[in-house]
Amino acid sequence: MLYIDIPTLDEFKALAQIKGETCVSLYLPTSPLGTSAKFNRTAFKDLAKEALSQMKEAGIDKHKIAVFEQQFDHLAGPEHNVQDEDHIRKLQRAKPDPIESFWHYQANGLAVLTTTSLTRMFRLPNASKPLAEVADRFHLTPLIRAMTSPHDIYVLALAEESVRLVHAFANFPSERVQVPNLPKNAEEATRRPSFHVRAPRRRLQNLEGEKVLLQKYVRQVKHAIHNVLAQQNAPLVLAAEEPLASMFRSLNTYPRLADEIIEGNPDQRTDAELEDAAIPILDRLYSRELKAVIARYDELKPRRATTDVSYAAHAATAGAIDQLLVDLDAVIPGLVSDIDGSVTYSASDDAETYSVVDEVARRALYTGARVMGARKEELPDHAPLTAILRYPFH
Repeated sequence: MLYIDIPTLDEFKALAQIKGETCVSLYLPTSPLGTSAKFNRTAFKDLAKEALSQMKEAGIDKHKIAVFEQQFDHLAGPEHNVQDEDHIRKLQRAKPDPIESFWHYQANGLAVLTTTSLTRMFRLPNASKPLAEVADRFHLTPLIRAMTSPHDIYVLALAEESVRLVHAFANFPSERVQVPNLPKNAEEATRRPSFHVRAPRRRLQNLEGEKVLLQKYVRQVKHAIHNVLAQQNAPLVLAAEEPLASMFRSLNTYPRLADEIIEGNPDQRTDAELEDAAIPILDRLYSRELKAVIARYDELKPRRATTDVSYAAHAATAGAIDQLLVDLDAVIPGLVSDIDGSVTYSASDDAETYSVVDEVARRALYTGARVMGARKEELPDHAPLTAILRYPFH
């Protein structure tokens, strides 16, 4: 499995607030295979050297550079002779090394964000392009990608004979979610041996009684998964047959329940098969969201929508952006004023500048905008960003 650390919005805001000191942002692709720990470590060391070189070229104080070098060396950990397997096994048996464990358990990408007094690391689901950025603030676009890209969806597999909640991911195997108080099946939920009994049972008779019992079962399922999903934002897709599918929809309160359904009896599908059916639905949901924002852009331009980076920077600084689509691979070096959002562009990307597109996305997300990543060819006029404004902004 992959070990994922995606920052919460509060964590992102805390990182976005750090300005005015030397900030190093390192991003690298990693392999989740434990046998690739040395490769991951070497890639990190190469980027760390590049960051140190940028600091030297920028004339940063030597004592400060030495602090960063010590931090990088500590995170990289000591080199082991790969031929001395017996020695390594002895070390592992003696005491678990958190650094060794960290490099052994990776995902597809790694972010290391550090100042002289702070280090934060995030293992990301998407492979990051190698990047070493030194500036007076962190480069956060790859984190925005992880926070805004569609990478997971929940599947509620609901049948009379069983019920389960599966967490499906775009980049690694699904996981069965343990849901407290979730009934095993309809029989357990209603304490009835069968629904398909046509003889009267007190007030519950025939098909009418069967429907009442099923609704009781579905209501218990709904309450159980509601407690698990209450703090989540990932979509939920239902795998069920009628009448259970309609019953659940009538009771559902989870706001991100997908309109699409995985048809057929989910008892006949494994968790992996449910994941295979759910991921295309996730992709279609995200694609529809992108198209909806672009349609709004076409309706609201030019007064309340723009693809102009400078204009978007002004609007983001004022908290005027409602929705933002960003080409997360676009790097436009420059500076954005903290006072009015005016942009000063640069011919090259160095330790004195940062990505303007990254800064617009950072400010928009910080002020509550819905930020989504998109490919360049998906954006209007192939611009690096598309912004929908909350109100006309001048």
